[in-house]
Amino acid sequence: MPDSGTYLFLGVGGMGMAPLAGWLAQSGASICGYDDHLREPVRRMLDNAGVEIRDLFFAEQLDGISTLVHSSAIQAAHPLLESARERGIKVLRRGELLAELAETKKLIAVVGSHGKTTTTGMIAHGLRSRGMDVNFILGGLFNDASLAPYQHSESEWLVAEIDESDGTIDLFSPEVTLLLNFDWDHADRYYNEAMIDEAFRQLIGRTKSRVLLPSERGLAARFDKVGGAIMQCFSVESSEACFNRSNGAAATAVLNFLDADVDASIIDDFSGIARRQTCLFKSERLKVVEDYAHHPTEIEALLSSLRRTAPEDRLVVVFQPHRYSRTKQFKQGFADSLGGADALFLLPVYAAHESEQAGGVLDDLVAAFRVNQPDCLSMDVKGVQQLTQSLPIEPTTVVFVGAGDLDGFAGVFVEWIRSGGDLNRAWLGYLNGRVAETCVLKLDEPLANKTTLRVGGSARMYAEPSSLTDLRALLRAAKLFGLKTFCLGRGSNLLVADSGFDGLVIRFSAPAWRTVKTLSDGRIWAAAGGRLKEICGHAAKAGLAGFEFLEGIPGAVGGALRMNAGAMGSWMFDVVERVQFLDEHGTLQDLPKDAFHFGYRKVEEISRGIALGAILVSPESEEEMSIRSRMDSYSSSRKGSQPRGPSAGCIFKNPEGNYAGKLIDTYGIKGMRVGAAEVSDIHGNFIVNQGGATSKDVIELVRKVRAAVYEKSGYVLEPEVLLVGASWDSVLGEDLVQMEASKDV
Repeated sequence: MPDSGTYLFLGVGGMGMAPLAGWLAQSGASICGYDDHLREPVRRMLDNAGVEIRDLFFAEQLDGISTLVHSSAIQAAHPLLESARERGIKVLRRGELLAELAETKKLIAVVGSHGKTTTTGMIAHGLRSRGMDVNFILGGLFNDASLAPYQHSESEWLVAEIDESDGTIDLFSPEVTLLLNFDWDHADRYYNEAMIDEAFRQLIGRTKSRVLLPSERGLAARFDKVGGAIMQCFSVESSEACFNRSNGAAATAVLNFLDADVDASIIDDFSGIARRQTCLFKSERLKVVEDYAHHPTEIEALLSSLRRTAPEDRLVVVFQPHRYSRTKQFKQGFADSLGGADALFLLPVYAAHESEQAGGVLDDLVAAFRVNQPDCLSMDVKGVQQLTQSLPIEPTTVVFVGAGDLDGFAGVFVEWIRSGGDLNRAWLGYLNGRVAETCVLKLDEPLANKTTLRVGGSARMYAEPSSLTDLRALLRAAKLFGLKTFCLGRGSNLLVADSGFDGLVIRFSAPAWRTVKTLSDGRIWAAAGGRLKEICGHAAKAGLAGFEFLEGIPGAVGGALRMNAGAMGSWMFDVVERVQFLDEHGTLQDLPKDAFHFGYRKVEEISRGIALGAILVSPESEEEMSIRSRMDSYSSSRKGSQPRGPSAGCIFKNPEGNYAGKLIDTYGIKGMRVGAAEVSDIHGNFIVNQGGATSKDVIELVRKVRAAVYEKSGYVLEPEVLLVGASWDSVLGEDLVQMEASKDV
C-alpha cells in the first residue's frame, strides 16, 4: 500500500497521472498536485477525489513531501525534480509508482498499441454496472464527467492499462494480461519493430496466470509458448475489424474472468471515453466528431467506422500529427490511411516534448501524398474560417483526429458554427466548461473604474481568472481567437484609450492571485495580484526590513515586477529573489533575480510575458516598531507631496540627469489643463482627473506639457504610464518633429 507521507504529483493533469492521483487519494494517501497546464475538467475531477491542487509551486513547498511522482513528459532538468533529488526525496515516474502499487494487488494489465483506455473504460463500466467492488485506474476521462476514472476498494484485484511508450512496461508482472493488438509505435524509444515486440514478449513471459487475446489477429501465434501463463482467446463477432466491437469483446472477456457472467451487450450503454469518437455537434446537415487516433492503423479503422455509420455523408478530416518522431516514422502510412477522406486538412505537428526533426515536419507529411494533396490550416480562428468556408452543402461529417491539442481548435470550430460566426459569442461558448464557474467572463466591460485615473473605454472581452488553470485556458483561447491580451492589476500607472481595448483584458483580482505570505529565512511569497502595501505589513510583522519603500505605491506585484517599480531611492528588484512568470511563448519560468535584465521602469523578460508572483527577500531584520515607524514616515511624505485626486502616478519618466516633476515645476506648467485633466499643483509629474476627464484630454495634456518642457529646456519627456488600446508612438509620433520645427522658428 502507499507509503506514509505526502505525495506530490508533478504534471498531475496528465491523463495517466490524474486518475492514479485520484485513486491514491481515495486510498487514504495525502496527495497534492501541480501542473502548469492543468485543465478545468481534470481540476474538477481531482478536487472531487480529495487531491490538493497547488497552482504556483516553488522549491520551498517541497518541505513535507515524501515522494514526488512525475509524468514521463516532465524533463529531467525540471527545477522541482532537481530540488527533490537534492533533498533526498523519493522520485518516481508515473509507471514506476503504478508498478509498486500493482505489486500489492493481483493486476489485470490492459496492454496493446491501440484501445487501452477505451477497453479499460468498458471494463470499469461493466464492473460498476454489476456492482463489483474491484479496483481500476484508467488513462483518460469518461465522457460522463460525473464518473470518476478510478475506483478504490479493498479488493485484491486491480485493472489498469499499462503504457509501453516510456519503457515502464518492463516493471510489471501481471496476474492476467489482456493483449488487445500489436503495432510498431513510439519510434523515439523503440527504433524498430523487434524492440517493441520484445517488450510485449517479456511482459507476457512475466504474466503469472492467464493471457487474454483476440483470436482474429494472429497474436496467439505470434506470442505462442512465451511464458507459462494460459493463453485464452476470445472472438470478435463482427465481419469488420471495428476497434470498438473488438474492445467490447476484450472487456467482456475480463469481466467474465472476474465472474461477472456478462455478454457484449453490457457495454451498449457505455458513455465512452473523452476524445474517442466523441460527438461534439450534430445538426441535420453537419456532424462533428473528435477522436484521439494518432497511428495509421487507428486512423484507418476510425474512417472506416465513420463511413459505415454515415455512408451518404461527405467525410472531411482535420488531422494533427502527433510528435515529430511519429510523423517521420509513419508519414507514408498517414498519407495512405487519410486517403479515404473526401477532403483533408492538416494542422501543424504537435511537438509534445520533442524538438523538431528533419523528415518529421508538416511539409514532409504533405510530400507523402502522391495525389490529392491536403490543405494546411493555421491553428486559430483564421484556420477555422477557412475550414468553415470549405464545407459542402450536402450532409457532412467533420472529424478532428489526433492526440495533441487540436481539441481546442475543434472547440473553436464548433462554437463558430453555433454562433453563426459571431466572434464574441463563440469566445464565450468556447470557454464554457474550460474555466471554473468562479472565473468571471464579460463582454464590453468598462475599464475606467478599474484604473486609478478613472478614464478610458471598455474591453471587448474581459476575464478574472480564479487560478492558473483559468489563466492558461484564457491565454489559449486568446491565441486561438487571435486576440490581443492585456493583464491588469490595480490599474495604476496606465491610461486606457477612449476607444477601449479591442482584445482580452485579464485582471488578477481573484483570491488566489492576491496571496501574500511569509516564508522562512526572511522571505515573502507574493502572487501577481498582491498589494504592495500588504507586503509591507507582512514584512513589518515578521521583522523584515527593506520593504518600506513599497508603502503607498498604489500597485500590485505583477505590475511592480514588470516595471521594476520604485520609490524613495529603492526598486522592486532590490528585494526580488526569484520570479515565476509566463514568457512570451507561454512557458512557465521560475528564475532567479540575476537571470533578468532590469533597469529604469522596465524588466525586459517580464515585459514580454506575464508575471505570476515572486519570492521577495529582506536584506536585514529589524524590530517591527522601527520598521512601522519608517513606513509611517514614507507614507506621510507621499501624502504631503502627491495629489489625492484620481491619477495614474508619475506620468513621465525622469530624463537622464534631471527630474520630470522638477522641470514642470521650474517652467510654471503646473495647473495646465485640458478639459477635466489637469497638471497637479502639488506634484508636477502627476496629471489629475478633476472629474469627467477623458483619455483624449489626458493625451492632449501630455502633448502640451512635452512641448512646453522641450521649448524651454530641450528635454524630451517620455510617458511612463502604459497606454492601453493605442500606442504612444501613434499618438505622439509627429510631436518631436513639430517641437523641433517650432523651436527653429
